[in-house]
Amino acid sequence: MILSVNLSGPLPAPYKMLHGFENMTQELRHLLSPQRAPERLLQLAQENLDTLVTEMDELLTRATKVTADGEQTRQDAERTNDRAKSLGQFIKGILQAAEAANEDAIKLNETLRTQDETLEKSLPELQSKADRMIAELRSRKLNVQERIAQDELK
Repeated sequence: MILSVNLSGPLPAPYKMLHGFENMTQELRHLLSPQRAPERLLQLAQENLDTLVTEMDELLTRATKVTADGEQTRQDAERTNDRAKSLGQFIKGILQAAEAANEDAIKLNETLRTQDETLEKSLPELQSKADRMIAELRSRKLNVQERIAQDELK
């Protein structure tokens, strides 16, 4: 069989087969590389899992803080609402007292039957009395309640 082959001429190289071997060798090298090793892939997966667990813990901590802040805000809002109601009742009481004082003043004027001249003469006195009343209202410690209301509003 060997004598029937022409050995005097160059034999063509089996390029197709050699090319297939080259591609297969490169693919095997890639599959057997350290980056593709199952141990390495497991290590990467474990690192990713650890990172995910850490991030989930941080999110849980943040959610807990937000919930606590929300509860505190609700309590603050309730306290502010209660204080506002109390202040409203206080103002209503002042309004009723002022209306009663006005009615008493009207009755007193009717009783005394003040003449127009007397009224004009007593106008500066009434003005000074009104100024004193306003000064007395300002001297009361309402600024503490106002400051609390402003803080709650902020």
